Amino acid sequence: MDFPRSADKLIVMMLSIDIAPQTEQRLRQQAEAAGKDVRQYVSEIVTQLASKPALEEILAPLRKRFAESGITEEELIADITEAQAEYRKQKRKNPA
Repeated sequence: MDFPRSADKLIVMMLSIDIAPQTEQRLRQQAEAAGKDVRQYVSEIVTQLASKPALEEILAPLRKRFAESGITEEELIADITEAQAEYRKQKRKNPA
């Protein structure tokens, strides 16, 4: 298993977490199906999750643009509702 390194130093974090027995069993099954031991499998899952941006990071630019736009929440909701209706109308006309 490849562990993250920083300036040629191995970075290790040991965690102890409480999980339901059903969750442990499911993780063991998924790890086995992936051909990995459960520690490696869980480590990879945690690494993937940690590398994804948090919801607040994703929403920050949108919130900033909304604040700077000067439109009200009601106007935004109306625009979104209108766009949804138009999208649905087009989808009914041209089903995939």
